[in-house]
Amino acid sequence: MPPPISHWFAKQTDLSHKRILLSAGAALTGIALMGLASQFTLSGGDLPFMVASMGAAAVLLFVVPSSRLSTPWAFAGGHVVSALIGVSFAKWVPNVALATAGAVAGAILAMHYLRCLHPPGGAAALMAVLGGNSIQSLGYQYVLTPVLLNVVILLGVALVYWRLAGINQHYDNEPGNNSLDHNWQRSDEEWLAAAAPFDPDDLVQAVAEMDTFIDINQHDLHEIYSRALQRAHTHDFGDVLCKEVMSSPVKAVQFGTELEEAWALFERYNIRGLPVVDSFQRVIGIVTVSDFVHMASDDSLPLPHTDNMAERLALLRQPTPGFESDKPEVVGQIMTSPAISARADERIADKIPLFNEHHIHHMPVVDEKRKLVGMLTREDIMAARTSLCRP
Repeated sequence: MPPPISHWFAKQTDLSHKRILLSAGAALTGIALMGLASQFTLSGGDLPFMVASMGAAAVLLFVVPSSRLSTPWAFAGGHVVSALIGVSFAKWVPNVALATAGAVAGAILAMHYLRCLHPPGGAAALMAVLGGNSIQSLGYQYVLTPVLLNVVILLGVALVYWRLAGINQHYDNEPGNNSLDHNWQRSDEEWLAAAAPFDPDDLVQAVAEMDTFIDINQHDLHEIYSRALQRAHTHDFGDVLCKEVMSSPVKAVQFGTELEEAWALFERYNIRGLPVVDSFQRVIGIVTVSDFVHMASDDSLPLPHTDNMAERLALLRQPTPGFESDKPEVVGQIMTSPAISARADERIADKIPLFNEHHIHHMPVVDEKRKLVGMLTREDIMAARTSLCRP
């Protein structure tokens, strides 16, 4: 189903007003200086002193400087190479329609393989064919003047702007030189931080704080982060299965288990979560300390007023005498259901992202009949990683 029309007009950037004004001012300065210098250099005749593609290039250089499409080589190489190809097609292909198509396609191929992909380069190639007699009469001189002359002047202005505006460009052309490659050798503390609950909005806010235009939406940004984490977990755990990491046997409770009894199991075995099973040992939910705290924090419950959480938890767990109650009495009334679970024969690397995505600490492990066979916790995962990474 196509997105609604309102998506066509969605906000494109999170740039500050200061950055927007700076980029517009830099483009004004760059185009003006380039135009005046080129006009002075090429004065005395009807020859064009500026190519239209410089307008599009200014948007990239001054608004999207962090893009690989805006590198000095992409800008300079993309224009010069495309201009060469455009002039060649204009000279040797008499049919204008075929010449324009060939010029643009050839420019794209050349820019790809020369690693100087720059969208305005396509316009430079097109102008060589459609620029009229004033352009075509120049022949290959068009590549030098006005194209190369324009490029040198505008690039000089862009370099000064990047320096004054504190814009740092980072391009990792060789995988071996990428500092991210060293992240595979993270310490346990760093790995645990990466495995902590993650809010996708944090990524969006981090990008906004960079105050630079990054052409990616929130969904794709989250998808990239998730895939990167998945690769990291696969690197750490390989094909290790959940049944090789899980804790087993594991204590469990049923729907009708009293709250006080479940809490006693927490304290006795120093655990914070219990799977909830039916009479056939099939997992129907999970109850955790967080479920108790969440319920005890509910002011709508008929509990004596107190701001002390320990006291509210004790009051929640205390059985109500008689046959009626206005508060939860058994595990099934406060459990999380359905429980997010893992199959014993699934890869541990495939389940780790669920801990972050759903902000959970415990994951019941079941067999093919959904019967409980173990429990997977963050501590189990950390212990397994430590064991696997031990030299």
